[in-house]
Parts: sequence; structure tokens; C-alpha cells
Amino acid sequence: RPRVALISIGDEVVPPEAELSIGQVRDVNSFSLSALVEQSGGVPIRYGIVPDQASVLAEKARQALAADDMLLITAGSSASSRDLTSQVIDGLGAPGVLVHGVSVRPGKPTILAVCDGKPVIGLPGNPVSALVIAWLFVIPVIQGLLGVRRVAPRPSLLASLSLNVASQAGREDWIPVVLKSGLQGMLAEPVFGKSNLIFTLARADGLVRIPADATGLSAGERVEVVLL
Repeated sequence: RPRVALISIGDEVVPPEAELSIGQVRDVNSFSLSALVEQSGGVPIRYGIVPDQASVLAEKARQALAADDMLLITAGSSASSRDLTSQVIDGLGAPGVLVHGVSVRPGKPTILAVCDGKPVIGLPGNPVSALVIAWLFVIPVIQGLLGVRRVAPRPSLLASLSLNVASQAGREDWIPVVLKSGLQGMLAEPVFGKSNLIFTLARADGLVRIPADATGLSAGERVEVVLL
């Protein structure tokens, strides 16, 4: 089983058991991502919280890559933290950062890298963004490290969308939905909320994909709900 290292960065991030002060947030990502890694067949190794300091992050990241098979870094909420993460990852080994930013919402500031033969992924700091991106990118990499050659399809079902949902052309959107029984079968009701609010996924039964070439979905449209 591949060992997957997890590092959270951010001066505002504190452990879950800490009493919050103004401007602080609890480290949700280390634990939600650990559960996802374990569920996918990996062994999560948590390296704790690192401040927004390049030297400290680089030292912790090198330690993790030397001991483990894959590295996940979740950044703080500021744009500067994303730049910091990218610079540090680029210095961990060749070829370094391959992709910085993906046309996916939530999760645009994602970093995909390979450092001396080991996969490194920089995830957004917002909990919903981090989980959606991990679901799209981290799980397939873990399956590859496990030697899986034929990936089973994710469980899904068809439902009718209950509301109009707008989207931006050129970007793939993933919308959390709640499933409800209706007169015409299953209804998919969107759960609206920002990507820093974990309840949007905690309440959801699944995700609906809006393709990058669409500008939204209409109420009553039949959609595939990929079950969480």
C-alpha cells in the first residue's frame, strides 16, 4: 500500500482540538483527506501544520518525500500561499511542477507535479475544493501506485435537476446535490455554498458535473449524479 504524506500549511490553521481565535480555522483537510486516502487503499501519514515559510515547508516536504510514496500539500487561503507552495514543490526534484491551475470549480489553484519520480499534488486550502480535487486527481494516482490497471466506474444514478444551475463556459463545474424522491422519480437538489464551508459536501449525496462547454444546466434536465 502506498504511503501518502499530508502537509497542511497556513499561519491561520490550527489543530481540530484547539480553541479558535479570531482569523483562525481548524485543520479539516488533514483528516478528511486521510480518510479518502485510506478508503482508496493508501496509508495516510500526517506531518502536521506548517507555517507560511518556504524554508520550513521545504524541509518538511523533503522529509516526507524521502520516507513516503506520494505527497499532498494543502495550502492556506491566500494567493501568496499558493505561490509559496508552487515554488517549494518546484525545488523538490525534477521535473517539478507540471500544471499550476486547472479549469475546474471548485479547485482552480491545483498544482500537479512529479519530483524525482514521486507524485506531488498541491490542493486548495478550502475543504470542499480540496476534497473534490482529491476525488478527481488523488484517487487515480493512488490506484496507479497500487498497480490498478482497470478502474471500476464510480457508482451513479440518473435524476432530474430541481433548479437551474449557471456555469461559466470553459470551466468544468462539480455541483453537490441532495437526492429526493419526486413524482417523476429521483430529484437532484443543488446544495449551494462556498468552497470553504464543509457542510456543502457533508449534506450532499453526490456530485453533478457541468461540462466545460456548457453554460449551465436547466431545471428538469436529466443529470448523472456521481454518488459520494
